[in-house]
Amino acid sequence: MRLFALSTAITLSFPCITWATLLWPAPQSFQKGQVELNLDTTFHISAPKVKYLQEAIDRYTELITHERWTPIQVNITQSNQTVAGRTLGSLDIIIKDKHQALEFDVDESYTLEIPLNSRKATLRSDTVWGSIRGLETFSQLVQSRPERNDKGELVYYEDDQEEEDADNYGFEDLFIPNAPIKIEDYPKYAHRGLMLDTSRNFYPVSDILRTIDAMAYNKMNVFHWHITDSHSFPLKLESLPELAYEGAYKLHQKRLVYTKKDVKQIIDYAYQRGVRVIPEIDMPAHTGSWAPAFKDITTCTGIHYLDESNDWSKRFAAEPGTGQLNPVLNKTYEIVDKVITEVASLFKDDWYHGGGDEPIYNCWNQDKDVQDYMKKHNATGVDLLELFLKKELESIHKSKKTAILWEDPVTNDHLPISKDVIMQVWINPVQLAVKKGYKVIASNYNFWYLDCGHGGWNGNDTSYDEQIAPKVPKAVAEALEKSGEEDNYRPQNWGGSGGDWCSPFKSWQRVYSYDMAFNLTESEAENILGGEVALWSEQTDTTTLDARLWPRTSAAAEIMWSGRYDEDNHKRDIGDAMPRIFDWRYRLLQRGINTEALQPLWCGQNPHMCDANHYPVVLK
Repeated sequence: MRLFALSTAITLSFPCITWATLLWPAPQSFQKGQVELNLDTTFHISAPKVKYLQEAIDRYTELITHERWTPIQVNITQSNQTVAGRTLGSLDIIIKDKHQALEFDVDESYTLEIPLNSRKATLRSDTVWGSIRGLETFSQLVQSRPERNDKGELVYYEDDQEEEDADNYGFEDLFIPNAPIKIEDYPKYAHRGLMLDTSRNFYPVSDILRTIDAMAYNKMNVFHWHITDSHSFPLKLESLPELAYEGAYKLHQKRLVYTKKDVKQIIDYAYQRGVRVIPEIDMPAHTGSWAPAFKDITTCTGIHYLDESNDWSKRFAAEPGTGQLNPVLNKTYEIVDKVITEVASLFKDDWYHGGGDEPIYNCWNQDKDVQDYMKKHNATGVDLLELFLKKELESIHKSKKTAILWEDPVTNDHLPISKDVIMQVWINPVQLAVKKGYKVIASNYNFWYLDCGHGGWNGNDTSYDEQIAPKVPKAVAEALEKSGEEDNYRPQNWGGSGGDWCSPFKSWQRVYSYDMAFNLTESEAENILGGEVALWSEQTDTTTLDARLWPRTSAAAEIMWSGRYDEDNHKRDIGDAMPRIFDWRYRLLQRGINTEALQPLWCGQNPHMCDANHYPVVLK
């Protein structure tokens, strides 16, 4: 039996230590009171008849009534909460522009007001996309009263007992704490993305759709789909079907490909949730998967990425999986143009990612045609990269797309790429590309590469078999002792990198600490369009995807939406974020996202007792 039916007007006060309002990401402005406002059993959301908005209302109505959320994280502050004498009957959505398309820098702001002197709450926005962000916030405000027995005592179930099915309760026993509420909210950055690599390991469409759901819950708006790489070419193209036919993975007599129908399903699903899908077909490096179909337009494919000397300077690829497109053949550009033209037509977003990262010039040096061209034109590897990118960008612009490249050509090779090309910064500080005049997407591997820290994935690496820590070289030991940093020397197997080029593991705290505008002036920081976390899939597939992404990506989502600094210019604090992300992790679990654990459950039920530094107040 459930007590406190929402249609009953109750006015009483009691100490509240569990019903906190824990929003993620944090809104820009949040005014709240101390009253619990019950939702009427006939509660409904009303809005203009706009396709994507009505679909969002249906989704969030379903979510709110089935989620029936009770916070996990105990609130350390006790406050007297009064139950309102009236119920909330509706949420009314008001939009200025009902037809604004989803595109870069679309207005996603909203104002949400939940008063006490009216049975109506209002959600105002300029666009449908702002309303969808506001609906997410509203859904997080709604909580469920714990189940009680006839004596008013909380009901607890044992593991082997089945809980009463709550699916049929609708809005009964749902309420909003801390009313009246006024939230004025907008994103700090227009581009808030997640990059997923589907070449190194393949993900079913269902995995991608679930990832997009989680992105929408976190108010992220760009799914950067790194579709192809040297390892596989999983996209089935009508103009060049042999690329996927030969280059996709084959497993259990199945070809692991994404069809035109799959692509449309992913794009439509994402668009409904306010998420743009930007494709990336990486080139000219990372293209070994093109060779099974078109070996004549690639160089150094099918060989080990290192030569016999194991000298890194003589490598043929940045990692296992060699192959680069031949930049001196006309046929190369004929095929490249076909690929770009069809991919651009499949994806309706205005942006297109052309890759451009990690060219290994020694790979080109293995081809006779390339060698002859370089001798004839006195060309270097950088010259060949410039030649290729110029033609690639022509194809992208011909398809009427805004081009994105990884930063390497301008920060490492200093090529004069047009300033209308957006640079995704991953290896160098953001300011290098910004000071050259480029608009940038920030994805620094030291903070936002989620694949880091899981150990090496190469075969026959015997470096892990080490039973005794190596002796610290005398000169190093003396220098460390002099600086007082003796603990900072950690070889691979003794607290060091663990065989992973980008170790250590990027914890949610490290992800949360990324200041994209670090060392930039206010005017320079305007060149930062936003950021993206990145998951390269060497060691991730469908079995581990959710745990690798969430809730660490949630930490980045708050920085991109809320900003590294709050409205009073105070740096956002990990201590303040911990209770909220702790609760948010469990809420994502409730929503079907298999997120990684952050702490023992005990920590959330004993606030601040797990803090690294002593906290002056604990809950008795």
